[in-house]
Amino acid sequence: MTAHCDGRSHESVSRSNRERSNLSALIINHRMGIDICAQWDRMSMAEAVAQVSAKYNGDRGEVGYLSESYYGAPYPTEALVPEAFRYGRARIAASDLQKRLPDALYMVESRELCFGFGKEAEAAVQRLQKQYRDFVALCARKEDETGIPCLIVASY
Repeated sequence: MTAHCDGRSHESVSRSNRERSNLSALIINHRMGIDICAQWDRMSMAEAVAQVSAKYNGDRGEVGYLSESYYGAPYPTEALVPEAFRYGRARIAASDLQKRLPDALYMVESRELCFGFGKEAEAAVQRLQKQYRDFVALCARKEDETGIPCLIVASY
């Protein structure tokens, strides 16, 4: 084996690079995802806390939070809120969300059945589709209450 000037062999450098690469992959894969949050006028502190909690306790459309992993297209969140992806944040009328919802629900089903397994995938489809419906319903309710469309923020 040939030694580097620091005394390490090529083998140890290669192993060190491999370990670093594996660690980087773990960090990246853990963080990679798409987060969608709805914000509205007169949003209370309790509502904001519920959204933050949803990020760590599971996706909850009823509090205005959706997420998905980068494990393969199609991405239903992109179909539902394309303006938020284009600009990072955008006010989106509830009527636009309602028009896009059927396509997003179809993508949820396609994606989960493609990457999921049997009955678990079917259960995931039902759970995720409910979250998308709840998200759109919340945005519609908040727009009715405030007269202003929700601000949708995409983080990815």
